[in-house]
Amino acid sequence: MSIATDTLNQPLTLDKARPVHFVGVGGVGMSGLAKVLIESGFQVSGSDAAESAYTKALRALGGTIHIGHAANQVPVQAQLVVSSSIDRQNPEIALALEHGLEIHHRSSLLREVMQGGLLGHETTIGITGTHGKTTITGMTGLALKLAGLEPTVVVGGKMPQLDTNAILSPDGKYAVAELDESDGTILQYQPTLSVVANLELDHADHYTNGLQGVLDTFRTYLNALKPGSKVLFNVTCPNTKALMQDCPASVERILLAPGDVFTGQETETTYWLKNARPYAKGCYQAYVYRNSKMLGELNMSVPGKHNLFNGLCAVAVGDQLGADFDSLAEALTAFTGMGRRFEKVGEWNHALLVDDYAHHPSEVLVTLKAARESLQGTNGRVIAVFQPHRYSRLQALWDEFLTCFGDADLLFLTDVYAAHEPVIPGLTADAFAQKVKHPKAQYVPLAPDFEPVREALKAVIQPGDIVLSMGAGNITQLLRHWISP
Repeated sequence: MSIATDTLNQPLTLDKARPVHFVGVGGVGMSGLAKVLIESGFQVSGSDAAESAYTKALRALGGTIHIGHAANQVPVQAQLVVSSSIDRQNPEIALALEHGLEIHHRSSLLREVMQGGLLGHETTIGITGTHGKTTITGMTGLALKLAGLEPTVVVGGKMPQLDTNAILSPDGKYAVAELDESDGTILQYQPTLSVVANLELDHADHYTNGLQGVLDTFRTYLNALKPGSKVLFNVTCPNTKALMQDCPASVERILLAPGDVFTGQETETTYWLKNARPYAKGCYQAYVYRNSKMLGELNMSVPGKHNLFNGLCAVAVGDQLGADFDSLAEALTAFTGMGRRFEKVGEWNHALLVDDYAHHPSEVLVTLKAARESLQGTNGRVIAVFQPHRYSRLQALWDEFLTCFGDADLLFLTDVYAAHEPVIPGLTADAFAQKVKHPKAQYVPLAPDFEPVREALKAVIQPGDIVLSMGAGNITQLLRHWISP
């Protein structure tokens, strides 16, 4: 059983005289927080099951990073930081419980980094919603930095231009962070400005009463915001638009829309796009408006119309903070994507290999569409490999999953990544492949070395194709470092 739930309401007071020890430090969210603390002058240690680029980077910064978990790795009087996945049977957690050491969920630390007494920032920006959080946070962080605002940024993915998942502000004025709703810990935060990009049912393991649970959590979040806070809502998402009606009067509502659906006569501040159109390899451009005033043109360098809206979110945040539009737009044109978000990881037989985190039907839809559009004018095909993530998600969104692969020419479905969940009888990838509404879907076992899938791909890949691995599990290793013949 996870220790995280028991730690959520414990007060966290940071003190540079006390070491901070991260259990599971190699995770993308945990490592970013560890990096911020190291650069802020804290004594930081941590452990993880395996070495990674993040653990190596933390060690290079001066962190004491261990591979493997052991009780003797916990410094005396340390404060421990954990994620939701850490089990109370972990030897480092067991020692902390035995000796009465403080154990805190990572969301409590992120709250302190954003708005706490020691590391807090004057203005905080929280990016949330079911889809796009990581990309919007990365876009916003890069745009604000290149516009001269120099924010602290903590995001659940690597920002290629900055070669990191976290940066520390030199002046403590602005902080931008991805706020996770998957386990309800979004209720930890009260940012100055929030972006609610969209809302759907996901994380059915936590939201056992379905979409209603998601909406109830976000209503609680909105009602806990401080008077004078601002929230940017995507009003073309039905669930987000419905939530907007429950926003307290003391919080300013700001409307966002990915298309020219407004007349420009609304009383609220409104950001919207006009004449959205593809212009290069599936990438989109459009004119950005604030109410009836055109701010300028936005040209994205990451494929998919959804990324144009993600860019609009970043522009709206920057504009609210007084940043120059041209600087924001230039930064977003330079933005080449986040790690695991349509990430180009190599080539094989002159086909492009792309890895993506898409693990929800809506994400699969837009990712495959982006791949399809990026091939327009060529004879290339979209070859998709999808690994379902969590039995609970596959079960809760079964009907949606059956119909979301239409833009793939060939579809390989592989074993469910359980993420510590028990198997749901009958809910296998093989059964999924038999039911999915795609004429060329087939099940292929993943195997520890990925070779069955690679062999299946070798038999069909042609020059000019895009091969796309999708899922939140270990499928990310399938196409990386795959050497062409």
